[in-house]
Amino acid sequence: MKKLVLAAVGAVAAMSGTARAEDWSGLYLGGHVGVANRESEWTDVDGDWENPGDVVIENDPDATAFGAHVGYNWQFGNWVLGARGGFSYADLSETEVIYGDVVVDNSLSFTADARINAGYAFGAFLPYVTVGAAYADLEHSWAEGDDTDDSWPDFGNDSATVYGAGVEYAFLSNWSAGFEYLVYDFGSEASTNTNGYEMDVETETSVAQFTLNYHLN
Repeated sequence: MKKLVLAAVGAVAAMSGTARAEDWSGLYLGGHVGVANRESEWTDVDGDWENPGDVVIENDPDATAFGAHVGYNWQFGNWVLGARGGFSYADLSETEVIYGDVVVDNSLSFTADARINAGYAFGAFLPYVTVGAAYADLEHSWAEGDDTDDSWPDFGNDSATVYGAGVEYAFLSNWSAGFEYLVYDFGSEASTNTNGYEMDVETETSVAQFTLNYHLN
């Protein structure tokens, strides 16, 4: 992830010598590709498996992310406000076996988001911040082979707050390329099993990605 961020900064710096005036207003279509990471922490609330409040297992997979988006910008002097919606695919699902017979599954592959962008244009450069809401197919499960009652079936908070920052560079009259870093905060979700024990899972994903946009203005 850090190498991708550094590469993006270098690419933007390399383009900085040809900045020009640019009208950022209007409709655009685009695609994105990068690297995604999911972090999930399972916390034993009642002390069924560990001490109460202890993190039982942490899950931290990476995957290639790609997708498409559409947006619209309004420009007021140098200020640019925009709305963007899109979807992404990244196989961030992973299954682990712990305690000998417990299968822990964390599943996430598709994410859709709707965001508001706010930026300040420096000619052909547009740095911006972004915030919005997201929906994903996030699910968690804990299955004990020898005691199915002491298990937690599929559950998960499938909505998230998304925020981040990025920069775009208009390299042709209708084309721009950029880089953005996003965080999807799913918060925590708790589930109580048949035995009355509670398990809590907190999940956050981060994405560092390159963007390519075609502007229809």
